Amino acid sequence: MMLALRGMLQALYFFMPAYVANMAPVLVKGHFERLAIPMDGGRTFHGKRIFGDHKTWRGLVSGAIAGTLVFEMQRRVYAAGLLTDLGLFDYNAHPLLPGLLMGLGAGVGDAIKSFFKRRLGITPGASWLVFDQIDFLIGAYAFVAFVFAPPFGVVVACVPVVLLGSVAVTAIGYALGLKEAWI
Repeated sequence: MMLALRGMLQALYFFMPAYVANMAPVLVKGHFERLAIPMDGGRTFHGKRIFGDHKTWRGLVSGAIAGTLVFEMQRRVYAAGLLTDLGLFDYNAHPLLPGLLMGLGAGVGDAIKSFFKRRLGITPGASWLVFDQIDFLIGAYAFVAFVFAPPFGVVVACVPVVLLGSVAVTAIGYALGLKEAWI
């Protein structure tokens, strides 16, 4: 039991750049207007928007930057000899790249999920339970796996925490007027 808890905490800590990257687009809303351009450029696929207006270059870039910055903080904490027991690998052996990949992966995972939401007729900002909560994690895992892939079982073990945490963060964002739906 203790080993499973440790593995889950390590996975959650490892994916911290992806969590922050997933929140970054909401936090930069209203800023960097030159990048507030839809990633799909308004194009459609079979008569429906590819991603919609909610998926912008600003969101993707801010997520990549946020993921990189968080990873750099983790790397510095690790180099200082702190929280080394939470490290799944040697943070000093991988400068910045895993954070950038997780940040980009989180944004791309979210965009891919939006593509499928548009196909199903789910409006931008409307909830699609489970998929809205884990899209960033799947994308981050897929991208960072090129440099380091945590054991898949460890990642699966942290999914319930990610689901509950995403619902809580989204509810708080809704209460603060940052999100359109509470879940």
